[in-house]
Amino acid sequence: MNIRRTIFSIAAGAALTVGGFALPAAQAVEAPVGTAGTVQAADNWQYVGDFFWQSDCHAAGAAGTKWTKYKCVDGSAFPGDDYELWVVYK
Repeated sequence: MNIRRTIFSIAAGAALTVGGFALPAAQAVEAPVGTAGTVQAADNWQYVGDFFWQSDCHAAGAAGTKWTKYKCVDGSAFPGDDYELWVVYK
């Protein structure tokens, strides 16, 4: 019975480890929509900082009063590792 418990423990640990590296669902990103005949100036995006959690990045971006737009970009090769906050200042 100890062997069965050991095998199940190893299988559960492997499942948790593999699940931690699974790709997250794609996040919707706001993109400016231009109309035909109008010319839009390019936004001047500037880097603000790194955040470990995506929710913290969005909270900091929404709380900012010095910028008009913000976006959180996955800044790492590993999913969920860190998010970069980019803003367009007023």
